[in-house]
Amino acid sequence: MKTKDTKKSKVVYYHDELHEDFGEIGLNRPPVPENYKYKRTNWFNTLMSGFLYHVIVKPLLWLFCFFIGIRVKGKRNLKALKGQGSFIYMNHVGYSDVLKVQAYIFFWRKRVNILGYSDTLSMPFVRNLTRALGYLPLPLKGDLKNMIRMQESFEFYIKKKQHILIFPEAHIWPYYTHIRPFKDGSFLYPAKCNAPVLPIVTTWRKSKLCKKPKQTLYILEPIFPKESLSINENKAYLHDETLKAMIEASNNVNQYEYVKYTKAEDRKED
Repeated sequence: MKTKDTKKSKVVYYHDELHEDFGEIGLNRPPVPENYKYKRTNWFNTLMSGFLYHVIVKPLLWLFCFFIGIRVKGKRNLKALKGQGSFIYMNHVGYSDVLKVQAYIFFWRKRVNILGYSDTLSMPFVRNLTRALGYLPLPLKGDLKNMIRMQESFEFYIKKKQHILIFPEAHIWPYYTHIRPFKDGSFLYPAKCNAPVLPIVTTWRKSKLCKKPKQTLYILEPIFPKESLSINENKAYLHDETLKAMIEASNNVNQYEYVKYTKAEDRKED
C-alpha cells in the first residue's frame, strides 16, 4: 500500500464501506417522471445540446480542471476505443469527478453521458442543463418502467458510439486514497450491450502551494467482454477485472492522505 500518512490528516470514522456517503449535499432524490426522456432523439434538441456540450461547457470545464491542478495519465489507452461506445467506471472521491471526465476524456466528438442519483431533478434550471449535458438519473427502487427505459437508453447511446460514466462505489468519499469494494450489478449493462469497460482511477498527490492535495487521473486499459461467456458470466468477469485493475492502479501510486478514513470499530478510546 503506497499511501503517505501525515500527522495533520483529518480523521473520518466509517461503519459501512458500501453504503455510507460523506459527500451528501442535502438534496432530495425525487422519483424520475414517467415521461422523462432518457434518449435524445429530437434533432433540434440534439443539435443544441451538442453545441452546449462540445463548444461551451467542455472548454470551460477543461480550463477549470487545468487551473485546479488535475493531471491526466494514460490517454493512449483511449485509442483502443476509437469507433465504439464504452462504459467508464471510476472511483468517487470528489465533487469534480463528473467535471474532469467530461473535460479531459476526448472521444472524437462523442459525448460522455453520466449515470447518477436523481438529486438534480429537484432543481428546475439545473435539471434541464444537466439533461442537455448527458445526465441520466437513476430511478428509485421499484420503478421498473423507468429502469427499463434507462437501460434501453444505454443501448441507444452505445450504438451511437457514445459513452456512459458510472461510479460503482455509488457514494462520495472525499480525498479517499483507496478503492472501495463495489457490487457487480452495474456491470450487467456492458455485458448486455457487449461493450468494453474503461476503468479510470483518481489519485491524490501533495501540492507544493496548497494545503489540500491535487488529483491525478489514471486512464487504464479497456476491458472487453468475452464472446465465449454468457451475459451473466461477462457481468462477473468485467466486475472482477475492473475491480482488480483499479485496486492495482491505486496501490501503485504514492498517494497523499489528506483525510484518513478509519473503521469505527478500530477507533482508539481517548
